[in-house]
Amino acid sequence: MTTDDPIDDLLTTAGERWRAAQPPPPEPDAGRWVTPRRWSRLVPAGAAAATVLAAGAMVFAAQRTPAGPVLEPTPVTAPTVADRPSVPAGSAVPTRPTGPTGPADLIVRDGDLVEVSGRVEDGKLCAPAPVGGDYCPYGIKVPGTVGATGVTVRGRWHPDGLSDIQVLPYTPSSAGAGWLPAALPETPPCPAPAGGWSTATDWGSPEVEDPLRNYLHAHADQFAEQYVTHLDGARIMVVTVVKGDVDRARQALDAIYTANLCVVAAPGERSIAADEQLQATTGEAVGELMNEQAWEIYTANADDGRMRVNMVQLTEALYDRFVTIGLDHLILDPWIRPVTR
Repeated sequence: MTTDDPIDDLLTTAGERWRAAQPPPPEPDAGRWVTPRRWSRLVPAGAAAATVLAAGAMVFAAQRTPAGPVLEPTPVTAPTVADRPSVPAGSAVPTRPTGPTGPADLIVRDGDLVEVSGRVEDGKLCAPAPVGGDYCPYGIKVPGTVGATGVTVRGRWHPDGLSDIQVLPYTPSSAGAGWLPAALPETPPCPAPAGGWSTATDWGSPEVEDPLRNYLHAHADQFAEQYVTHLDGARIMVVTVVKGDVDRARQALDAIYTANLCVVAAPGERSIAADEQLQATTGEAVGELMNEQAWEIYTANADDGRMRVNMVQLTEALYDRFVTIGLDHLILDPWIRPVTR
């Protein structure tokens, strides 16, 4: 299908080619919906109903690069958001530039050259916020775009959208996607007990899971958050002891948890108590910013002793607010990022 708009045609063709090469999505594994280590979640109050992942629950899913073919470079130029000329013939895609290296370098100002990747819904490039379906509460207007699973564009940033738009070969980006879970072992870091791991499904209920969680949080300085692995059809809960005797901890936990359990020692790793303290201080301050929806912050999570904050873009005004919280306690992770020529 063709239209009178060259950008529409280019993006439609690129999106169709990419979607045709994709395998169907895998079924979710509900057995891995537990709280992972060193991971907590803040959700802006106005978007709470739209999030798929509630506080205290997380789907363990690996980030995978789409297996589709690499698209040919397709540069498109548009000098303003409102008025775009036809595509110049024979134009070449510029060499990808070097990106920012420090927090202040992530600030975008009116007219800055930026690059961003994401799916398109109704002319809006959507940020990787944890929402369901086609809902797109966070993103930026990209004139002329049509629905596509994945698009990478470069252009001039303005508060109301992008101009001077160039469509590049789609490159999935992790920018702004810190809400995805950290990589965790797929198999348990413990040998199987005598007789092997049980494949019974008598786990997941409050009667089974709550005693373990309550015990860990009652001794929060001794443990990291638990997580789940799988092996040969069995689900295994993994508990990390960061302080104290691992054998005594294993004995105490075996007495209260009836499903498969793997207890390992990792002295010095961050504890539940440390993450709770981070949440109560830096996390609360970031949460207040998230309630101001104009900043377009969609997630924040504990990440090895600091709060990783995901937002659509980092403006100077927002950066100044983070300075008052303390940059030493933050990892600023905006989706839209400036690039240099």
